Amino acid sequence: MAGIKKNIWTLYLILLAASIGLFLLFGHYHYESNLNKYKDKQLLQLELFSNSVESLLKGQESLLEVVGYQLVSQNDFTRTAALQIRPILDNLLNIHPVIAGFGLANPNGDFLAVSSNLNLSKLHNLKQDPVTRDTFIEALGSDRMILGRTYFMPALDSMVIPIRKAIRDSRGNTLAVMTAGLKMNSTLVFRSDVHAHQHNQVSLIREDSYLMFTSSAGASYRNYQQPVTTSNQKILKSLFEEELGLTPKQVRTSNKTYNIVSSDPKVDKLITLKYLPDYSLWAISSTRLNYIQSTFLEQFSLYFLVFIFIQAGFYALVKSIASNELATRQQLYFQATHDTLTALPNREYLRDNIHKWTDGKAEPFALLFVDMDNFKSVNDTHGHEFGDLVLKQIARRLKHFDSHRRLIVREASDEFIILTKAIDEEQLQQFARELIMALSQPYAITDNQFLLSCSIGVSHYPEHGKDLDALLLSSDIAMYKAKQERNAYCLFNEEMQAQHLRKMRIEQRLRIAVEHRDIFMVYQPQLCKQGKVYGAEALVRWIDHELGFVPPNEFIPVAESSGLMVRLGRLILEKSIEDIASLYTNVEQPIRISVNISVKQFLQRDFIEHLVSTLNAHNVSSHVITLEITENLFIEDLDKFSPICQQLHLMGFQISLDDFGTGYSSLSMLKALPIDELKIDKSFIDNIETDEKALNMAKNIIDIGKNFGMTVLAEGVETLKQQEKLTQCRCDLYQGYLFSKPIPIDELASYVMQNQKTKEAAI
Repeated sequence: MAGIKKNIWTLYLILLAASIGLFLLFGHYHYESNLNKYKDKQLLQLELFSNSVESLLKGQESLLEVVGYQLVSQNDFTRTAALQIRPILDNLLNIHPVIAGFGLANPNGDFLAVSSNLNLSKLHNLKQDPVTRDTFIEALGSDRMILGRTYFMPALDSMVIPIRKAIRDSRGNTLAVMTAGLKMNSTLVFRSDVHAHQHNQVSLIREDSYLMFTSSAGASYRNYQQPVTTSNQKILKSLFEEELGLTPKQVRTSNKTYNIVSSDPKVDKLITLKYLPDYSLWAISSTRLNYIQSTFLEQFSLYFLVFIFIQAGFYALVKSIASNELATRQQLYFQATHDTLTALPNREYLRDNIHKWTDGKAEPFALLFVDMDNFKSVNDTHGHEFGDLVLKQIARRLKHFDSHRRLIVREASDEFIILTKAIDEEQLQQFARELIMALSQPYAITDNQFLLSCSIGVSHYPEHGKDLDALLLSSDIAMYKAKQERNAYCLFNEEMQAQHLRKMRIEQRLRIAVEHRDIFMVYQPQLCKQGKVYGAEALVRWIDHELGFVPPNEFIPVAESSGLMVRLGRLILEKSIEDIASLYTNVEQPIRISVNISVKQFLQRDFIEHLVSTLNAHNVSSHVITLEITENLFIEDLDKFSPICQQLHLMGFQISLDDFGTGYSSLSMLKALPIDELKIDKSFIDNIETDEKALNMAKNIIDIGKNFGMTVLAEGVETLKQQEKLTQCRCDLYQGYLFSKPIPIDELASYVMQNQKTKEAAI
């Protein structure tokens, strides 16, 4: 039961793990989807921002170029001229409020003219001022507008981006540098709310790593006075290589917008960037990953709650199923381990629980094997339903002996096993007698009342076996010994063990004998009423070099119980046919040979094929072969055996029904089967000289055979008076020690020839 519970919860854990795995995959997919949504938003945001920046800067570049060429065309840069230029610049300021101020400087960096909002005397030389020097020189050498470092202008209370454009003549010589400043707070492009949300930041970074613009509300002018930290530059470079597989140079020249997810603790952002090559600017939009994760968790929490709810319901369902399954399994286990007819534990229960009796320091106990004598006759006479009612009564009687120190088991149809802690010899004998007495009481079923007996075999643990199989074997041996007396019990002993060991030894040696074809055949002649040899019965013999002569009634049962009977039967058949072939080379008179066929041999699919091929191999006709089959064989399944017998009969074989009268033959069976010969068992012949009933029985059997047109053969004829009695009853054939003991094939040849000469001489 624990295994069953474990299995269903193991399945639950597997399904739980699978569902968690799927949920995590779903969560991962949802997170990636959410992240991709932010990527797409930032990508669109940065594209719009960068396009706006480029558009603004290009417009300002065009403005500087137009104004610059207009100013230098006057070719007069005296103080008076500068004063005349100022109104023009002031007018431009009014038109373009985004401009913080205009200025015109010569190639040496000196201002020639400025708008009225600037004090010309206080302005530094652009080429000499360290803050402006680099970008001024860069402007002198560039055809594009150059952006200076962003700075804070207190007078305007605004961050200003310096812009410079070189004005050249037709030969490319620099005439002047037009300069201006963009007020960031006066343009829509550089408004601080350009970012998507408070956790998003849009920035422009110059090539020299100085910040040109950031939408961060917390940024001050100090952020513009120092470059981005070297560590951040290195991290960004490594991100290019790790995430994009590109160098910063490749990114600059690609003119593409890229998304990078950085989980580095120093960055920990979703970064979208694009390089603006015309103005050497990096446009960057970034959102902190913890914000993206928090939005994901807010959205995903509902799914998580649903998942938890489903899991709770699933757990409750599995728990309910487990409980129901456990109850069902317990019921099924009870059904599997208990006999449905008697409700007693069965062999499965015994094998599952025997460890409780044998494990560790278990107490010694006794095993009683109880077998009801001749119970088969109850089923055959009254039917199986009637037999089941009897078994129920037997079980009820056995249950009266049940206790916590005993276990009562139904092993098979009419076999029961009892384990008991009582091991005292007297106690066991008393217990066995009580069992026999209880089971021998009259049974009343419907209107029938009858008696049954039982046989009990007893073995001890651990003396007679340390496991169940050994104990059952010992009890089984003792039980069969008890059956010889009927309604008795027998305690297993060493003598029985010796008999069992001999049986095992016979089996081992018999296997070798069959393998080496060490058996041989002898033949007992069969004579007709006139004294002429009619045939002979083939009888198997075995002499082992270790065991000596082993009688057939000892090794044949061993062969049947050990599965050797088919191989032994084939060997007997082959040896017999081989001997017949040699017999006919010496004897002219045709005689029949009777060969016994076992049930298992008869049931082999290739039985007829093997029989015919063996005959053909030795050039022996089927018409001289009689196959002897015991009547019990046909009781098993008449419909199965009848076609085989019919086929053999059509092929020329004669069928002899051996030991007739000892089994359960019926007249209808004799009519249905093509039987040529009835053999009267020796047990009916022994007493016909003195016992009138025995004689009448023999006469009745002969009459049955005659009525069905069969030849009747009496075996075991040992006296002349027995032969005379049988002759008077119209018996056809005789076999027994009165005529000859079983003899080898060469002696049979001599016997037949001598019999022929005697008959010829009598004529």
